[in-house]
Amino acid sequence: MKHKLYKLSLICLFALLWHSAAVAQSKTVTGKVTDKTEPLVGVTVVVKGTTTGTVTNEKGAFSIKVPGDDAVLIFSSVGYTAQEVAVGSKSEIDVSLLSDGLELSEITVVGSRNANRTQLESVAPVDIISVNQMAQSMPQPDLSQMLKQVAPSFNALQQVGGDLDSHVTPVQLRNQPPNQTLLLLNGKRRHVSSLLQLYNRTGPSTSADLMTIPTLAVEKVEILRDGAAAQYGSDAIAGVMNINLRKSVNELSASYYTSIYKEGDGVTHQLMANYGLPLGKNGGFINMTGEITSRGSTTRTPDGGYDGVVYGDDYLNNRFKDANGQSIITNPEIIANPTNSALLTDDGLMEARGLTRKNFQMINGLSKMTNSSLFFNAGVPLSDKSRFYAFGGINYRNTLSGCYYRFPRQTDRVIYEVYPNGFLPQLTSIITDKSVTAGIQGKLGVFDVDFSNTFGSSKFRYGMVNTLNASYGPESPTTMRLGDNIFTQNTTSLAFSHYFNNPFGSEIKGINLAFGAEMRIENFQITPGQVESYTKGTYGTFTSPSDNYNYTQSINADAKNADGSDIILPYRGYVYDFNNYSPNCQCFRGFTPQQQADAYRNVAAGYIDVEADLSHKFTISGAARFENYSDFGSVITGKIAARYSILANVHLRGSASTGFRAPSLHELYYAQTSTVFTPEGVPFDVGFFTNQSSAAKALGIPQLKEENSKNVSFGIAFEPMQGFEITADAYWFRVTDKIILTGNFDGPSVGGNFKNVIGAGAAQFFTNGADVESKGLDLVANYTRTLGNSKLILSLAANWNKVEFVAVHPAKLKLGPDATLTPEQISDLYLSRSVRGNYEEGNPRQKYILSATFMPKKWTFMARTIYYGSVWSRSAYADETTGQYYDYKLDGRATVDLSVGYTIFKGLNLSVGGENIFDVYPTRILPALTDSNRFGYENYQMGFQGAYYYARLGFKF
Repeated sequence: MKHKLYKLSLICLFALLWHSAAVAQSKTVTGKVTDKTEPLVGVTVVVKGTTTGTVTNEKGAFSIKVPGDDAVLIFSSVGYTAQEVAVGSKSEIDVSLLSDGLELSEITVVGSRNANRTQLESVAPVDIISVNQMAQSMPQPDLSQMLKQVAPSFNALQQVGGDLDSHVTPVQLRNQPPNQTLLLLNGKRRHVSSLLQLYNRTGPSTSADLMTIPTLAVEKVEILRDGAAAQYGSDAIAGVMNINLRKSVNELSASYYTSIYKEGDGVTHQLMANYGLPLGKNGGFINMTGEITSRGSTTRTPDGGYDGVVYGDDYLNNRFKDANGQSIITNPEIIANPTNSALLTDDGLMEARGLTRKNFQMINGLSKMTNSSLFFNAGVPLSDKSRFYAFGGINYRNTLSGCYYRFPRQTDRVIYEVYPNGFLPQLTSIITDKSVTAGIQGKLGVFDVDFSNTFGSSKFRYGMVNTLNASYGPESPTTMRLGDNIFTQNTTSLAFSHYFNNPFGSEIKGINLAFGAEMRIENFQITPGQVESYTKGTYGTFTSPSDNYNYTQSINADAKNADGSDIILPYRGYVYDFNNYSPNCQCFRGFTPQQQADAYRNVAAGYIDVEADLSHKFTISGAARFENYSDFGSVITGKIAARYSILANVHLRGSASTGFRAPSLHELYYAQTSTVFTPEGVPFDVGFFTNQSSAAKALGIPQLKEENSKNVSFGIAFEPMQGFEITADAYWFRVTDKIILTGNFDGPSVGGNFKNVIGAGAAQFFTNGADVESKGLDLVANYTRTLGNSKLILSLAANWNKVEFVAVHPAKLKLGPDATLTPEQISDLYLSRSVRGNYEEGNPRQKYILSATFMPKKWTFMARTIYYGSVWSRSAYADETTGQYYDYKLDGRATVDLSVGYTIFKGLNLSVGGENIFDVYPTRILPALTDSNRFGYENYQMGFQGAYYYARLGFKF
């Protein structure tokens, strides 16, 4: 026993030096793999019954050592029918693969650093999705929405009318925040957006931005549904996504896509093109993709739309006065026609001005957007054993989203001379995203070596149009620059790996050893906007001409104190804010110099990853990662996993891991103020403060610390017959000290020094407020059958999950002697019921995806139905009479996608169809939450835009 343990403990050392004697008896087989005539890059070639394998190069060529003439080679690639070829006496084998248009088992990069591991052989659950093959028959125009329709635990819900949140679609796995899913591009870490999304259902978060990557540039996507922080880094708690870019050459692919919603809005036009060129004569290539997409906005309001007060009695009767006591004429129509009593009503004045209630609607739907990208992927052999590679791109996007309408009755926010009928502020963003990776792959002894550097940046330039700073009066600009958020990341990595075949004779079949190091530098910046966007002007104020000046008697007899007494201005030069016009840019306040930030972080990491095939049936793996954060210290995380084949086609697998996530620079340094509204439409300003701010110190909010996690999973992969695959994986993980966003702490209710710091407004903070536990089950089944010249594909994907808070860690807050908050109210603000409800019940606990694709000759028919389980909407507001919260249940819903494709002639394809073709909407919200019929639906489950229909024309030659 001691002897065996001693031998196992020296595996890594011996693996560096030892080759099996069996290798000497093997022979080398070479060949080329094509798609009829064109070479296929990246085809997996595996010796059947072993884990020995390779992939084809840029010319479609391969070279592999086989144990002898009895060996059988398996050729497989996503989107092609796999072939088995007996080696026999041949030393050269050429193979032509036939396209099948499927998402089948293929070599997987994530979940294992063994370059020969297939999907079913992986020790962790991995979805492999052939984007290049499936895109032609998908109704969705972008990558994130396509993946949402096929991957069971992936979600990318488009935010609607949610200020900046609607400008980036977050990517999520297993209903966890986006910042717990790591995105890789060609196996390299991808930077996140500079946007901090504050109102995501699973909590505020940063997210990788998939809209920056053109769909036509993508060959396939691998989704690892398992905790992988020890393998890939701290932000891989929920899983990892790896996007593989195309490598094809001498082939032009292009597509034109257009769609429209059933309601007649949201018209989308998209044009993409991809072309590859060979570089040199030794298999070098450069593949380039361009995209431009234009999408119109959508809005969904209940029948009849807004039915509340528009102008109000004071406006209609010209009762407003300025600071000098002069009347402000807001309804000149009634002065010109004093006998027309209809002009003293909202509807009458609207009719006289040629308006209807539609003119006062807000944009309650998807933002208007123009998105353009240019991407490339390149590789050049430097020798027989080394190659240079590079990839990256640039994305430029303009986005326009709507805010709450400012009605003319809101006299503190509307200046009559500028907007006599109120106005709809709209938030703009100009997004510039850049990335480039360059590296060299080669050999150092027996090891494959990969040295690379990846740079990425995301810049948001914020602005407002059709807005106003009322405290500047008629001189206020109506278009304002709000400032910028910029995030940059540079990652340098060095990786070594090698698979040692039979390092100890027959006792151990093979060991894959991988180790490496990584250095990452991050920077987050906030730059301020123009002065008028964040300051208070002097419009509407009165300056006292003398001491103890009686403003009521001298200027305005209607102006009184709350107790009915006259207003006395205490000294000469005293500034009295009579109209109390709202400061700042309406909707979204510009970033101030006090909120300016320029924060850096260094992260150094080293890892080791060992995967041992103890036999053809049993594989174990272990990984350890050391990370040092310049601002959060050091941590070691680990993972163990195993796969055991009960039968040749039945594999059990499981894993256990630990994770660590330091707060992002966004979470540490982001600060902003915006206007929010109660369900009754009452506006109030909420400031988002950092944990280093004076407001946080006054309230007693502690500094942020890291999150820690534990993750356990167990599953089975089953192939009952050729073409039929089933995987089922259960998981459990717990995140301690989860970073959450508090409720709104307002100055008057907290009192003390906090009230002096923030005044009459409210403030929110990030805190390590709770522990969260998640558990669930993923089921994926695929069946493929050839029927003569036709092919049938059936697939089922399902996810069951439960997320809940298992512990709350409220801080000891500093309340003033004049505080009005009860202990129960403090607890509810620290972890508000709406935050808890959104996290625990704001996403469906069940999601089922059933699809069928039938491909007879030139036709492709696809039908897909998705069932979203019920969710609950938990409100922070309650009925003042009954005390009952405005909670309600959104019943489960099923949507249907349909597409029909036809090959007009070789290389030219047309497909038409739609998403949610039966126009299914979620449950209507409660009447008390509609804000006078402005809102009809919550953006839970599958969204609420209804059906849309599309056409896509694609060609390839």
